[in-house]
Amino acid sequence: MSSKSKKDIPVCDRDALARQVAAFLQSGGKVQQIPTGTSGQTNTRGPRQIILSHKTAN
Repeated sequence: MSSKSKKDIPVCDRDALARQVAAFLQSGGKVQQIPTGTSGQTNTRGPRQIILSHKTAN
């Protein structure tokens, strides 16, 4: 498994982002403003810890 270096990650500049947003709005897309403090988390059940690695038996 190869990992990508930072050079291989696509970069989007401000002009490209502005063009993409303009195209989205021109095609009928709408931007919804979400009030401050609103969470996007919909599932509050289950573990909340982040597991960074799994130890395996050798």
